[in-house]
Amino acid sequence: MPVVLALLSSAACAAATQPLGVESATMTAQVITALVNDPDVGARPIDVRVTGGVVTLSGRVLTLDEEQRAIALARAVPGITRVDSRLRIGDAPPPDGDQPPPTRSRVPRDPAVEFRELQPSGGRLAVGAALVSSQPTDDAFESASSLGPLLRIGSGAGLAPALGLDWFRATLTPAGPALASSRLAVRPLMLGLGYTLVLGRVSVAPSIVGGYAFNSIAVPETGASGRLAVSVRNSLAWRPGVSVWIDTGRRTSLNLSVGRVMTRVRVTFIDDGRIDQQELAAHSTLMSVGLAYRVF
Repeated sequence: MPVVLALLSSAACAAATQPLGVESATMTAQVITALVNDPDVGARPIDVRVTGGVVTLSGRVLTLDEEQRAIALARAVPGITRVDSRLRIGDAPPPDGDQPPPTRSRVPRDPAVEFRELQPSGGRLAVGAALVSSQPTDDAFESASSLGPLLRIGSGAGLAPALGLDWFRATLTPAGPALASSRLAVRPLMLGLGYTLVLGRVSVAPSIVGGYAFNSIAVPETGASGRLAVSVRNSLAWRPGVSVWIDTGRRTSLNLSVGRVMTRVRVTFIDDGRIDQQELAAHSTLMSVGLAYRVF
């Protein structure tokens, strides 16, 4: 008999709790529907729980008015006796909101972005100076070093016009013993065609140019004897060569060049009071290293 009473008691409890659960679920659905269909709070992340006629609202709204609106909508549902609001007001903090935002200096930079910043844009003009060493092929001249101009127009790849300013100096070898000798300066202005191959920060540009050379002779004031060069005429010149540009910064470039300037010069000599003119091959292999700065 006690066993039967226990079974009857358990069945009664189950019958009592089942309607209560269904009723809470029904009211929960009604509250959620009322909130979702409302134009003010329908888009807010609000969680609803109903237990025995008491509804608990949690989540986040933007303003106090939105919180009051959500409470009113929940209270209007039949069967709701009380509304417990646990809503938070304001925008949601960003992830890891407790951490201070990184400063600009702390943000790691993409190496590809830094590389692009170093790359010069096309159409720029760079000017500078180069140390030039000349190696003449004719025995009438000796090698010499000098400082010459350096010019770069543009930095794009492909076929393009080329400009040559391959200025150099050479010493005229005296015919007899002398403490000083004349120095020849060759200043060509040449135009031609070149092709630029860009490999990252390095540009390789072979070219061939030709033009007119403005020549001059520097005569020593003392120490000369015997045959002495006193003047020189201008001449035609041309030069095949290759130039390597290394972009060291946004505006600076290192240049390494090698080329062979071909020109024949007509030199006037004084030899024991007599004037003599002679045409000489002033062909020279030029090697230079220089630095250029982009003006614009």
